[in-house]
Amino acid sequence: MPELGDIVTVEVSELTLRGEAPPPGALCGSTPFRRAAFQCLRGASGVRPAYAVGDVSPIPPRTPYRQSLAHVGPRFIRELNERSRWLAQDPARARRMREARVHSLVVVPLVARGVVLGLVGLYRRAGSAPYDASDLQAAVRFADRAALCIDLVRRHIQERTRARLLQRTLLPEALPSLSALEAAHSYVPVEGSGGEWFDIIPLSGARAALVVGVAEGQGADTAVGMGQLRAMIITLALQDLGPDEILSRLDDVATRLDRDHEAPRRHPLGLKYGDSSCICVVYDPVTGHCSASRAGDAHIVIVHPDGTVSAPALASRPPLGAGGQPFEATDIDVQPGSILLLNSGATDDPRPGSQAVTDRLHEVLSRSGPDTQQILEGVRCGASPGHEPALLATRTRAFDAGHVATRSLPPDVAAVAAARSWTSRQLARWMLDELAYTTTLIVSELVTNAMRYSAGPVELRLINDDRTLICEVSDTSSAAPHPRRATLSDECGRGLSIVTELTQHQGTRYTASGKTVWTEQALPT
Repeated sequence: MPELGDIVTVEVSELTLRGEAPPPGALCGSTPFRRAAFQCLRGASGVRPAYAVGDVSPIPPRTPYRQSLAHVGPRFIRELNERSRWLAQDPARARRMREARVHSLVVVPLVARGVVLGLVGLYRRAGSAPYDASDLQAAVRFADRAALCIDLVRRHIQERTRARLLQRTLLPEALPSLSALEAAHSYVPVEGSGGEWFDIIPLSGARAALVVGVAEGQGADTAVGMGQLRAMIITLALQDLGPDEILSRLDDVATRLDRDHEAPRRHPLGLKYGDSSCICVVYDPVTGHCSASRAGDAHIVIVHPDGTVSAPALASRPPLGAGGQPFEATDIDVQPGSILLLNSGATDDPRPGSQAVTDRLHEVLSRSGPDTQQILEGVRCGASPGHEPALLATRTRAFDAGHVATRSLPPDVAAVAAARSWTSRQLARWMLDELAYTTTLIVSELVTNAMRYSAGPVELRLINDDRTLICEVSDTSSAAPHPRRATLSDECGRGLSIVTELTQHQGTRYTASGKTVWTEQALPT
């Protein structure tokens, strides 16, 4: 406007608006259209549309609009005759055209790559020259170019929808309920890249790993890369590695995969693992201690029980795949009832990410108090659309002395009997006599192995988290026990196999002073 028309209407098929591809060729009558745009010149400000923008716009049969769609070509009416029969088929448009004193019109389909996306109506009122052949050619050229632009947007919507669906299938359906965490809520932006993710990973010793990250890129390829990064982090975390070791190994894998996939023929999807941000926090409810490490702009903010907010200064490290600097873990003491807020770092705020979130938290706390869900919503709503971060918020718990029992043992095989007796007495205090026989058998085997293969002191620890009984034996040796298949004539070698049969989970985690062998048993209902 105003070169081509005094009034312009645009109808777009609902399939196109949803990002779906309409069938090639002409559109049948069952395909619904919606009014996508309406505009008129200032002098025609009193003109009202037959259908408001956003409403369903019917395309009746035997009208120029239906004919244009059916034949995939323009329709040109130089002089509009009020006695034309097709006007009776479309009374809503006919009434508005009479009110606007329309005397000439052109209808052009929006066609891209053989697919009809919509329809453009151009109208001239009394006082304007009627349409001629040159106007029709200009309208067709305009419509063809506009259709290509609309198709690009449609394909972008389609790609984004696929990425969101794929992302949703690759994210956890629900956050796990853990004894270490009182409440947990997460948020992934609806209009995000498809690469945002979060995780809460149960670890040995009632600990939990909290992870938030965002993979670089856009679309379904990014969602696939996110899913692979998430799977790698879960695998590394279950090895009981520290957060700095997890990210260091993840960084190595991301660098290697990017290098291997540089050749397009070797990687048709074009996935990219580098330049991804991630933060990993391991929380221990027994010690009330956090260990955190990050890659890129991701950060953590803590809301303390008294309502104060702090943003621990984590060691700065480039995104994954950058290589070079080693990852460092930052140790944080956390009070019971504190809220940990992990943020992927995507923001348009000029302030540092942690400072911007801290300022928003102060505002949220002044309105709603330390509620986990309200805090998450407050931070989310404070970000601009298109710049929303992935978030994970959780309130910590701590185990008191009534849930944890520790016994130091001298490096003497004779101490095994004392360990069994102490275990029986402790289970009686916890009213877990049903587990006494199996647990003393487990303790006997683990302590005996520790005495046999290490020279330093041994520590036995029992943790009752009201769901699981955890047994841990720590020593100064870095050699992990390995179950083996004993033959019929062997007199030893069956102990660890028996432990495996009696427990739900078992494993070994390495510490600065040696290792800890642990087992988990479900508490009786």
